[in-house]
Amino acid sequence: MNKSQSRRMWVIIMGLLLGVFLILLRLITFQIVKGPEWAARSRDESIVIAQPARGTIYDRNGAMLAANSSDYQISVSPNMVIDATGLSLELMPILQKPQSEIMAALLSDRPHEVVAGRVSADIADLVRDLQKEYSGLQIDPLARRFYPQRDLLCHTLGYVDFAGNGGAGLEGYYQEELAGEAASATFFLSPLREQPSIAAREGDDLVLTVDRSVQQMVENELTAALLEHRAESGTIIVMDPRTGAILAMASAPCYDPNEFYDADESLLLNPAVSSQFEPGSVMKLITMASALDSGTVTPDSTYYDAGVLEVGGHRTVNWDRSAPGTTDMTTLLARSLNVGAATLSTSMGAERFNDYFRQFGFGSPTGIDLMSEAAGAMPLPGDESWTESLLAAYSYGQAIATTPLQMITALSALANEGEIMQPYLVQEIHSENGDFAHTPIVMSKPISAEAARDTTNMAVTAVAREVSQAQIQGYTIAGKTGTAQISENGVYLENDVIATFAGWLPADAPEVIIYVKLDRPQINPWGSLTAAPTFAHLAEELVVLLDIPPDNIRLRADILAAREN
Repeated sequence: MNKSQSRRMWVIIMGLLLGVFLILLRLITFQIVKGPEWAARSRDESIVIAQPARGTIYDRNGAMLAANSSDYQISVSPNMVIDATGLSLELMPILQKPQSEIMAALLSDRPHEVVAGRVSADIADLVRDLQKEYSGLQIDPLARRFYPQRDLLCHTLGYVDFAGNGGAGLEGYYQEELAGEAASATFFLSPLREQPSIAAREGDDLVLTVDRSVQQMVENELTAALLEHRAESGTIIVMDPRTGAILAMASAPCYDPNEFYDADESLLLNPAVSSQFEPGSVMKLITMASALDSGTVTPDSTYYDAGVLEVGGHRTVNWDRSAPGTTDMTTLLARSLNVGAATLSTSMGAERFNDYFRQFGFGSPTGIDLMSEAAGAMPLPGDESWTESLLAAYSYGQAIATTPLQMITALSALANEGEIMQPYLVQEIHSENGDFAHTPIVMSKPISAEAARDTTNMAVTAVAREVSQAQIQGYTIAGKTGTAQISENGVYLENDVIATFAGWLPADAPEVIIYVKLDRPQINPWGSLTAAPTFAHLAEELVVLLDIPPDNIRLRADILAAREN
């Protein structure tokens, strides 16, 4: 071995010894010098949370009504910003903020500053373009609820706040199901331990009973009616009386749930289930059905109408101040005689009459799957606010508070052989644990099928005789108008009324019941001239959309089917 080779060998040996020394030094430092610190860190815990996606809401045909989207938060790390002036000038027109406010964030001493708390995807894209030229910008997604149909079905869907909580309607009622369940796990900050894998329970999807096309048509009709009759507000509900399924539920004025934060608070509640009012003469159908079922009268009974009846110190008079004398039951409904209705209720007596009204659901919520349903108000004998005069007033729909949903639900008994089905909006729930379909529920059977049919037949005659505006060609309509004065501070306002019409068809085999309510119409106060024609316009379109054949075709098909059997 020559001198040169010997020198290279010693260099290699010295290098290897130095490497071993450095490794030993790192091991001593890791295990002895910093051993306690690393031992403590290996016991450090961290919690990981997996957030679920909120469930989607669909109409009965699969059209998306509520889904998930994102806004974006724009923030900055000031210590990474090189050209604060240039960046602030670029951000000014995009974020619509003064340069001084942006500069304050860019020059902050803190490690992180939020420049814009919540912006749209379009704005985020513009800021993302600036990231190519300027350092320090950060764009983070923020979950938000998205309603692709905008204000369609607004009160029924409700809204979701920025914390992910449903604030009204279906979003509020089904908050737990829609929100899903976050998953969390604790793990140790150690490369020697296996890290957990976690998954949240995703939110359930809802499929509604509502058809988007039917809902749009109903909302259009309601808007047209408010304009035509210069009404302040209104509600229309369409229900299948055989199941309780809500086919459409519309109230106006409405709001865009995408921008719930800009809406007047009074618009966020659903008037169809949350607003109580005195329903007026539509209630005479319930009074008549109760009197028939109790045996107090028959369809052929008569009474003497003197035009005034005093009950508990209160004088009941007919709306037209008439005194028709001897009157039959059908005429009572057709002419909407207050004295006749009060005669029926007083003949039944307070206990029996009020018991029937309770069985029809007045004074209690229906239990529909919507947030903030009101119960209505119906003082009973023994209550502090009860007076004998209420026995007469209830019979024609005054002094009793209901909601539009309560009213249509009660009337649905007349269209469904005496049975009241619980109203509902969600037909199916799709979850990770399986799919669940709603089964129609019988809430009560306040009257017999015979009493329901008799009342329906009388309501058909009443419409044919007195409410031509509610009729549509080819279909037999059963229904009743209502025109109720509005009470404020215990005083009925002279010129402010609520106009209503309730009707169901085909009258002999009802497939749909419709309730129309117009608040404070200015052109004409009468339900027969406002709510009734609104019903007719809507029904003409509904029978097409819902494929309900005219009476002659349907009855001919029934005859042919009977012959074949």
